[in-house]
Amino acid sequence: MKNIILLSFSVLIGMSSISCKQNNATENSTNVKTREASFSKMQTKEDPFCVKIDTLPKSDYYQMNIDTFLMYHQLVKINDKLLDSKFNKETKDFIPQKENYFMHYPYKGNAVAIKKIQINKDITAVFYAYLFQSEIIQPRIEIQTFNDKSENIDKMIVASTFSSECSGYREFCINQNILDIYDHYYCDEGKLDHNQKYKFMINDKGKFINKS
Repeated sequence: MKNIILLSFSVLIGMSSISCKQNNATENSTNVKTREASFSKMQTKEDPFCVKIDTLPKSDYYQMNIDTFLMYHQLVKINDKLLDSKFNKETKDFIPQKENYFMHYPYKGNAVAIKKIQINKDITAVFYAYLFQSEIIQPRIEIQTFNDKSENIDKMIVASTFSSECSGYREFCINQNILDIYDHYYCDEGKLDHNQKYKFMINDKGKFINKS
């Protein structure tokens, strides 16, 4: 009788162990699928993708309201909290701050995911938008790259308005893995003083390589 009881107890322990392993495997699988779903559900923007800043907006809300800014450029929020939380808040501009004191950074607030492009099977680039407060409220867009583990690889400010002693704006076009960025500065009642173009390539690892 004791042997029967011990055997039954051993079987129950074994079944419980198998059940726990299956639950853990299911949980891990669910986490992976959730992470993958967050990236896959985003709208993939067809190439080329460009954002041209409006220097004479018809409404102040172009700069002061993120929804108005996005609507003007035919962009929408993805409304995915997990993707929004992946936004890295340590972005520094590729131009040193002492050379470009208009572009205040890094931004420490929250951002919303708006678009993505697939660089390759392992690398995804996500566009984020937010409002940045300095002398004035400034809409801004960043591109950030992630590997297949959702780890941040690189990040860059690609569109923004800015204002200090002078004013200006940044806009961009991306075609496949080539990113063109255009900076415009003006100081005299809208007179354009300086234009600068930068070219970057997104490599197979998700890093931005300066090709200017």
